[in-house]
Amino acid sequence: MRRVKSHTLEKLSYFKKYLEAYLIATKKLPLKYYIDAFAGTGKCILCDEKCNSDGGIKCEECKKGKIIDGSALISLKAKNKFNGYIFVELDEKNIKYLKKFISEGIFSEIKKNIQVIKEDTNILLKDIYKFITKYAGCLIFLDPEGPEMHWETIKFLSKINKADLLMLYPYDMSLVRLTKDYPNILDRFYGTKEWSKIYHKKENFNAGKRKIALLNFYIQNLRDLGFQFVDCKQIRRRLRGGKALYHLILATHHPAGKKIIEDIFNKELDGQQKMRFK
Repeated sequence: MRRVKSHTLEKLSYFKKYLEAYLIATKKLPLKYYIDAFAGTGKCILCDEKCNSDGGIKCEECKKGKIIDGSALISLKAKNKFNGYIFVELDEKNIKYLKKFISEGIFSEIKKNIQVIKEDTNILLKDIYKFITKYAGCLIFLDPEGPEMHWETIKFLSKINKADLLMLYPYDMSLVRLTKDYPNILDRFYGTKEWSKIYHKKENFNAGKRKIALLNFYIQNLRDLGFQFVDCKQIRRRLRGGKALYHLILATHHPAGKKIIEDIFNKELDGQQKMRFK
C-alpha cells in the first residue's frame, strides 16, 4: 500500500463530501456512473512521521501508520449507490490489492456493477464517452501523482453530457519541476505549447504570479471545453499552512455541482467557515 500524509486525507475528505452530495443531488437520474481513473490499491497507509518506510500494513519503521480507505473504497461504501463503478489501474500489483480489498468488503449487492480494468487511463477514457448516454450522470475522479493525465483525454471526457470531473492539478507537486527539461510532457498535460509562453514571461512575473497564471490558463481551457462551472481548492501540506502541493478542481456542466463544491470548499474540514479569495 502507498504511504500518504495528512494532505492526502484532506483531499480524500473533500472527495468524499462531494461524492456523497452528488449521489443525493442526482437521485432522480435513471443512471449514474463513477469512474476512478487512477484507482490504486483501494487503501493506503496514513503516516506523518519522518521515516524511510514505503508503507505497509503498518509503517515499518515508526509503527504509527493508520490504514485508511482510498477513493475506490470510499465510493463503494457511500450510502447511496451508482449504477456502475469503473476502476482503472495500470499496475498489476495495485490491481491485486484493489480486488482483494473489494472482495473483503460488504459489496455483494453491487458486486456485479464493479469493473476493475487494467489499462492506460489515457487510452481507455478516450472511448468511454461512447458508452454513456446523454441522460446518465457520470462522476469522474482524476487523481494522478503527476502529469499523467493528458489534455486530449480531458477533451474526450467533456463529450459526456452530464460529466463532473473532480481532478488534481499538481503544479507544485510535479509540474513546476518539468518546465526546464521535459517541456514535451507539459505540452501533453496542457494540450498546447502556450503554457510555455506564460511560464517564460518575464515582465512583472514572479513565481507566484506564474503559478496563478498557469492555473487560470488551465481553468479557462476547461471552460472552453464546455464546462460552465469550474472551481478549485489549494491543498497544502497541513490544513491551514505549510507548503502548497496541488489544487483540487471541479469542472461541471450543472449549477448544482457548483453550489455543492462551493459549500464544501468554503468550509474547513473541522467545520469552521473560511473566507476564500478568487
